[in-house]
Amino acid sequence: MLLVCGFTVPEAESAGFSADATKAIRLLTAQDGCVRAVLGHSADDPDRWALTVEFTSVVAYRRAMSPFDVREHVIPFLSRGDASAYEVHTTATDGEADNRVSVVAADAGTAGPRDASGPAMPR
Repeated sequence: MLLVCGFTVPEAESAGFSADATKAIRLLTAQDGCVRAVLGHSADDPDRWALTVEFTSVVAYRRAMSPFDVREHVIPFLSRGDASAYEVHTTATDGEADNRVSVVAADAGTAGPRDASGPAMPR
């Protein structure tokens, strides 16, 4: 599971943003199932930043977002940018690519709260 966030931060606010990002990264990477986090500053646009955080699974991602200190600092920090979570599709190392099987249900985009008790038409 990947958490990818893009931020637009005026240069004058970069130091404060960097400190907030470092705190968020420390809190997230202290959680079980958080593999690593990387904060990048654009080489082309001084106002653009990117944060990626890798988790072992969707469950690990959700659990990592649950502790109080994470909800108190990380969630508000992430809300400053454009954040989205992604399922890992392909990984590659040393020229070898590994495609992964999706764990997202085929009907995930159509299921809603009304479907929580099960299908209207049982199989």
